[in-house]
Order: sequence, then C-alpha cells, then structure tokens
Amino acid sequence: MELRDLYQRIILENAKKCPNEQIQNPSVHLHNPTCGDDISINCQYENSLLKEININADGCIIFKAATTFMKELCINKSKAEIEEIVLNFSEFMTNDKDINKELLGDAVVLQSVSHLPMRIKCAMLPFKAIYQLVNGDDNNR
Repeated sequence: MELRDLYQRIILENAKKCPNEQIQNPSVHLHNPTCGDDISINCQYENSLLKEININADGCIIFKAATTFMKELCINKSKAEIEEIVLNFSEFMTNDKDINKELLGDAVVLQSVSHLPMRIKCAMLPFKAIYQLVNGDDNNR
C-alpha cells in the first residue's frame, strides 16, 4: 500500500467519526462559503483544561476529518497547549517549517492536501474555530 493510499484511508475513517451534535447558542460559528463547510462549537473547562468540546460540523471529507483530529488533539489540553497545536498545524499546512509533528498526531495526514489552496481552508477551519473559542474571539460568528 502506498503512503498516499494510507493517508486517504485515515482521512476517510476520521471523516466518518466527525461529531455532529445539536448545539444551542454556539460560542463560535464559522462557515467556509467556498466549500460549504460549517462548524459550530461550545466547550467546557475543568481545572483550566478543555474537558468537553461540543461540535456541530458539516462539510467536505477533508473538513470533517480535520474536525475529528482537532477535537482529539485539543481535549484535556490547556489554552496555551491548544494555541500551540493550532499554530503548529497552521505552519504545517502552509510552510512545513520547523514544527512539532508529534504534537499533531494523525492530523499530519492532511498535509497531503496542502498543495491544494482551496483544501487548506477546509482543513484549517476547525482549528480556526477552536482558536477563536479558547481566545474568546467571536468576530466571525
């Protein structure tokens, strides 16, 4: 099996696990008009750690997989750890500079779409949403 095929399989498996919960009054709601991706999220903290993320997400396969990765990476993390994850992911998708790939877990498979600028937006949207959520930025609601 080629590496590309493995990445596609991991993306598809994670897209199937994408959370799609009913959310009343989301803290952050973002929409990608180019592709139709849409995410609403709320969260609950306990002892300065993100303990629960409620997500309503609908969109393309890449977006859904990225949403699953984001949730798995950010649960039980502090605000500073989440910011580090998001910034590493952003650099990874756009530049692949000196980043901590271990910090990104299975989300590294999304680099397979980094050569497609329109798909970078799909992969980045859930990470942008969690970043806005932990920073209290609701400018893009």
